[in-house]
Amino acid sequence: MSRVWSVALVALSILTACPQPAPAPVPLVPTPSTPVAVADAAPDGPLDLDLPRLAARATKLYQDVAVAFAEAGEDCAAAASKLAALQTAYADVVTANAKVLHEGRARELSGALEPHADALDTAAKAIVGSKTMSKCSPDRAFTDAFDNLVGAPP
Repeated sequence: MSRVWSVALVALSILTACPQPAPAPVPLVPTPSTPVAVADAAPDGPLDLDLPRLAARATKLYQDVAVAFAEAGEDCAAAASKLAALQTAYADVVTANAKVLHEGRARELSGALEPHADALDTAAKAIVGSKTMSKCSPDRAFTDAFDNLVGAPP
């Protein structure tokens, strides 16, 4: 159980230090009978080079983990499944965070996360204090899914 708590705390501190960008907008697909609407273009460039966008997405990731845990309750298999789905949805965030940290830009990322501090703090408290975390910490499938999403401690 202490390993999962350690992972949670390390992950939360990294995410608090590393912002996550908001998901890119979905472009509208016009049909012949509807007027053409132009959606905002998705931000260009790699996520690891757009720290404000990375911070927003990282914040959303942690909010989604908190929601997943609230929905799963003490059902560890459901929680692991939800974490696996989030890993797919936020693969870009995980990759960008790792790259930023590897390149020694944690301080820059921390600055980009600052505007999201309250939201991250709320999500972190919900995750750490969840029934899911207390019940599922010893569950190997849950721990693996959590580690795959937020990274195992060094």
